[in-house]
Amino acid sequence: MFRKCFFEKAAKAVRQAVGLPPRMSWFFKICSVMGALLLVLAVLFGIWVLYGLGKLIMSRIWRTGKLRYGDKELAIQQRLRALDTFRGIAIVFMIFVNDGAGGYWWLEHATWNGLAAGDLVFPAFLWIMGVCIPLSVKSAFAKGIPRWKILLHILRRSIMMFLLGVSLNTVYGSNMLGELRIFGVLQRLAVAYLVVAGFYALTAPKYYTPPRGACGQAFKDVLACVWCWALVGVLVAVHTAITFIVHHPDCPAGYLGPGGKHDEWVAPECSGGAAGYIDRLLLGDAHLYQNSDARRLYGGPPTDPEGLLGCVTSAVQALLGVQAGATALLQRSHRARVARWLAAALAFALAGALLAGCSRDYGLLPINKNLWSMSFVLVTTACSLALLSICYTFTDAWRIWGGEPFRAPGLNAIALYVGHSVCAHLFPFHWRIPHMRTHSVYLIEAVWGTALWVIIAHIMAKKKVFITL
Repeated sequence: MFRKCFFEKAAKAVRQAVGLPPRMSWFFKICSVMGALLLVLAVLFGIWVLYGLGKLIMSRIWRTGKLRYGDKELAIQQRLRALDTFRGIAIVFMIFVNDGAGGYWWLEHATWNGLAAGDLVFPAFLWIMGVCIPLSVKSAFAKGIPRWKILLHILRRSIMMFLLGVSLNTVYGSNMLGELRIFGVLQRLAVAYLVVAGFYALTAPKYYTPPRGACGQAFKDVLACVWCWALVGVLVAVHTAITFIVHHPDCPAGYLGPGGKHDEWVAPECSGGAAGYIDRLLLGDAHLYQNSDARRLYGGPPTDPEGLLGCVTSAVQALLGVQAGATALLQRSHRARVARWLAAALAFALAGALLAGCSRDYGLLPINKNLWSMSFVLVTTACSLALLSICYTFTDAWRIWGGEPFRAPGLNAIALYVGHSVCAHLFPFHWRIPHMRTHSVYLIEAVWGTALWVIIAHIMAKKKVFITL
């Protein structure tokens, strides 16, 4: 009974009724896919509206002087709601993608080159981490915290994040020390945070002096990050040089393919080019990710999508976030902030498209999450800037949206990430039924698991439980 969903049957009935030829079946397949997604979204939206109305009624009945998230809200009142909302959207969508995303390929990750919806999540976390760095460092300076204590906190947080990521790797992989995967999502975040936050804390002035002149005032947010832009230039130059110069003696220089049987076995042992070669040389094959989609499809030696060389461009992505955070810090008007963010989004999108040659496979630097190419950094940063602009407009500029239901997950993003990783195969977050073969059933199961974590985040926020490193 689960082999054909309602929308597939409806599409077939309509096609037979109007007498359309079989070549039009692709149109009805698209309709069935979108119909299932729209139905689920409509149900979730209805639940959200009913929940909001019920909470509004109860707040009128049980009116008190307490803040919504308790006393700790006082500590984050000055934070932009858009930041927590953005982070909440990212963590909710990450959980949904990791739960299978209904089996729709375009909601998951690209196998090698290209960009799917799931590929936008991880760079969004890196970028928003960078956005928050100027705000947190400025707050620390305002409290009179010495620079060395800020650096010590950054180091401690990075080490804890890295070790937590190594521990989580054993949930899906081996816990044998000789086979332990070293790098991963949290490890990549930890390295980028250590480099970017440490560099900004070292170079940022404690007391900002606005530049003189109309031109200086117009670009004061860019001038405030001049050292960060210098570091971006150095990192991009280093990454480009390594990518096109360093290679295995038996592999062509500048190779960017997945190896194996790709392109008629042109470079079967050269998976990942310079990035894969460095990981296998310094970390060893056994300590890399073994079950990537590219390896299952093409074969060849393992490549780690969160390996060493990609940490360089990940730091660049976080530095681009620092620039967006400086804009929020120094540009006071809503219009100026959004205009600068959208202008930067357009510039980064065009630059990324040019690097990729406006194609999937034939540009100088194709968009590739596994290699974390510069075109991937620029395009995903443009998407993040656009999403932050939308969130900021509705939550902080117009104040017509409080960020729910995403703000609470954004306040406890690290707890939700760890929790959903540990409970990856546990009921009630995940379940299976016989003949689970349709997108609709997979979609319901993924939405169910994601919704449970959203509910848990709201309960934690209501009880004033906020977990940070």
